[in-house]
Amino acid sequence: MSTEDSNTDDASVSRDEVRATAKKVSARIHGRKIAKRIVITVVIIAAVAAAAWWVWRTVAPELERDVVTPQNVTSEDGIDVLSLMPEGERSETVDDPIELDVYVDYMSPESGDIGTELLPQIYDLLDEGVVTLDIHPVSLLAGQSNGSQYSTRAAGAVMCVVSGAPESFRDVNQALLTDQPELSTEGYTDEELGQIALDAGAEGVNNCIIDRKYATWVSEATDRASDGPLIGTKDVQLDDAVVVVDGELYGGSLADAGEFTQFLLTLQSEEYFGGTTGEESQ
Repeated sequence: MSTEDSNTDDASVSRDEVRATAKKVSARIHGRKIAKRIVITVVIIAAVAAAAWWVWRTVAPELERDVVTPQNVTSEDGIDVLSLMPEGERSETVDDPIELDVYVDYMSPESGDIGTELLPQIYDLLDEGVVTLDIHPVSLLAGQSNGSQYSTRAAGAVMCVVSGAPESFRDVNQALLTDQPELSTEGYTDEELGQIALDAGAEGVNNCIIDRKYATWVSEATDRASDGPLIGTKDVQLDDAVVVVDGELYGGSLADAGEFTQFLLTLQSEEYFGGTTGEESQ
């Protein structure tokens, strides 16, 4: 074989090796692309399945759940705080007390202000027999907790306490209002809500909280409260935390106990003097 023929054969072999190597590289790249697509598809399917499971776990049970009405609630879906106290600890109420209705959502920052700033003062006045107090847990912000329905679950947990351990309502209510989760977070789990209730003295309500026994009732009570003016008022609408005083909206700061107390004193004075000021009555 001539040198020229040998070189030609070597070149042919070299080209064949390059082609073979190129095919292997191409096959690897193609295989990686297919694998990547498979992984992406699996991830998408898993995400869809997880979303479907979440809907089944959280939404579907609520849609199918029977409405169970809590014990110890008023006809206006409120909690008469004085009536929950042991009879021997209740103060005698004055003849014409100021009637207070407080609507709270346990994820609402405004409700947190009420719990931190106003309710301690209101409780003092309640213990003195100067006011009556109905608290209405609602779930206006149920959609702002990353799908966990925290407002509904927290209010439902409170209704478990009202029904099963009413003497602990004040402490549980304060714990949830003064140590709130931030908006757009999932909030406390059902198990954590049960522990908060237990730490505040409410025993025997853990299963009720985990089972979300009163969640559907809370949703329906919120719908009733949101449907037109609040009961006992002319034009007060429920759009966030609300304090109603003798049927009228308190329009002052929910974070200023001094302003609220002054408002109550002024109201009492006006009622005592028949709606006149001190100067006009002289």
